[in-house]
Amino acid sequence: MNRRKPPEQITEQEWHEILDVNLGAALFCAQAAYTHMKAAGRGKILNIGSMYSLFGAAGVAAYAASKGGLVQLTRSLACAWAPDNIQVNAILPGWIDTELTRRARQQVADLHDFVLVRTPAGRWGEPGDLAGAAVFLCSSAADFVTGAALPVYGGYSARG
Repeated sequence: MNRRKPPEQITEQEWHEILDVNLGAALFCAQAAYTHMKAAGRGKILNIGSMYSLFGAAGVAAYAASKGGLVQLTRSLACAWAPDNIQVNAILPGWIDTELTRRARQQVADLHDFVLVRTPAGRWGEPGDLAGAAVFLCSSAADFVTGAALPVYGGYSARG
């Protein structure tokens, strides 16, 4: 979830709500799965971050903080649960065509064109574009991959 506004206008309630949903929920879901995965002798946890796990932007301070925290949570859980053969990773979607980003396009002038110019792939991502990364990280092919944060954003960071 996100509230698009300047950081000086974020209320304490909004801050907590965004962090609770985007970061706290990931921890508590992982905790709920941990016992079962440990008993099974293996497991995969895949968190969904954001390109804002790595980048900042003026109007998304709480969202970016929550998603940056999610990467650190991913790494911490990976370290804690590796002895239990549980791999914890994250994918970091870029500008994916979702309800959240459709609202952003209504709120931010020229966002659509900016994304097309900034993204070397030259398009908005589709939810299905995340599938390959998710399948890999949750498969046995990634049994030695843990604590990773894999960008899936059409080359967004490749262009300066």
